[in-house]
Amino acid sequence: MWLWGQKKKAVVSISLSPQHISCCLAQQNDQDTKKITISAYERKNFKSLEFEKSIVFNPTTISRHIKQFIKKNKVEKPIASLSISGPNIFEKIVTLSKSTPQKTDFSFPELQNTSWNHTYLCPSTKSGFHFYIHSIPKEILFQYKLLAIQSGIQLRTVTTETNACLQLYKYIKDKNFTQNQFAIDLSENHFDIQSICTTNLLKEKIVLQKNLKIKLKNELPFVPINAGLFLVEEK
Repeated sequence: MWLWGQKKKAVVSISLSPQHISCCLAQQNDQDTKKITISAYERKNFKSLEFEKSIVFNPTTISRHIKQFIKKNKVEKPIASLSISGPNIFEKIVTLSKSTPQKTDFSFPELQNTSWNHTYLCPSTKSGFHFYIHSIPKEILFQYKLLAIQSGIQLRTVTTETNACLQLYKYIKDKNFTQNQFAIDLSENHFDIQSICTTNLLKEKIVLQKNLKIKLKNELPFVPINAGLFLVEEK
């Protein structure tokens, strides 16, 4: 993930894809701090290439959606955690022979002239160790700072949908999380981290406020991504 600035209290999680924008307000549940309450959520489809190839082509429209969400939910001095997707985002799960590699061990041409990170996932069920790597061209990353200024938010975190769901999976599993089981879950789901966060699993940790007229199963994978973004920021 890519981090900026300092933490504040109010967090708006925003997910951008070529097809839609979703905005969410999440918080720790008052009765059970091990659960997340979604208190506000909206998803709107894009109509005319507002966001393509991980590039903001229409910042006015996108910032208007964000501003409307903030105003409607009376969020004061919001900071934001943002996920992005598209062909300019390079993502890959790789297997290395050692669990504590150096950056030089990730010799991929796609990482040149980009801002990139790697995250250790788990041991392979065969041999070696799995890592998740993701990168974004530096010049594209800068435009999200400009979008944040136009939207009136303090953008602290920019990451991928996959990384957001990874944080959510670990949170749901809590004390039951083991890297060996995670390796099995990854293998069974063809290394698709987003698909591991099933509806039944999500219901254990996510509570939708009663005024929200949505069903969790109808908002997959969007709500999990937004909930994961909240957790990324909480860390």
